[in-house]
Amino acid sequence: MMMGRKSRCLTSREGVLMPANDPNSPVAPQGIQRGAAPPTFDRRASTWYVGPRQLIAAIVGIVLYVPASHVNLIILIPGGTPDVFLPALLIPLFFGVIYGSWVGLVVGGFGFLLGDYVANVWLHDLSGNTGYLFYASTLVNRDLIGWNGILGYLCSALMGLVAGLARIGYRRYNSFHALATAGVICAAGSTIAIAIVAYSTVWIYNSPFYTLSDATIAFFDSTLTNLLVVLVVLPVLLFLYDLAAWGRKRA
Repeated sequence: MMMGRKSRCLTSREGVLMPANDPNSPVAPQGIQRGAAPPTFDRRASTWYVGPRQLIAAIVGIVLYVPASHVNLIILIPGGTPDVFLPALLIPLFFGVIYGSWVGLVVGGFGFLLGDYVANVWLHDLSGNTGYLFYASTLVNRDLIGWNGILGYLCSALMGLVAGLARIGYRRYNSFHALATAGVICAAGSTIAIAIVAYSTVWIYNSPFYTLSDATIAFFDSTLTNLLVVLVVLPVLLFLYDLAAWGRKRA
């Protein structure tokens, strides 16, 4: 018992035993001190927070996504199905990861809606074919059927919304784990969105020229190529942004 009592005491400079919670103790008392404010939640760190910075980012993202949203690159493989690249998908994904889910949703949905009008009214003649690579500003390939409608707008918004979920766990993207997590989340959102568009088009159009097997081919031709972009190019962009943004703050 004596040993237990002494273990809870400390010796002062004069050699007198005193309790550890004595205000004159040479060692700071353990636990939370009276009057200390509890930790507060920073709502600006939330992926759902919308402030001036997020509003400006949404406007910039829409301006970038409108002219680029309907640009597609198609690799023409002899004897095989065309592989479709949609490089502009990086825009709502990037803005969603950096600025949150609401920004990604607005950039993806509203930007694609305006881009559909711009591409089909002003840029519908912007296309070319080299024999191996086809590029165009309108959704003319069967792999892209269904994007130029309400469902396409919603699915584009869905990708930006899901991308913002990466912000729940990370605010910086300077580590492999953070970059890999963001890439996997964006890849999952893109895959779900492409699947919804590809397979729902069978029911919406009910055409004998676009069957379930055609939708499956379209899904894989669009998903596999764009996963390459999302898992490789997007992490590089996030790392460079992190390097530039936080390097400027340190300077």
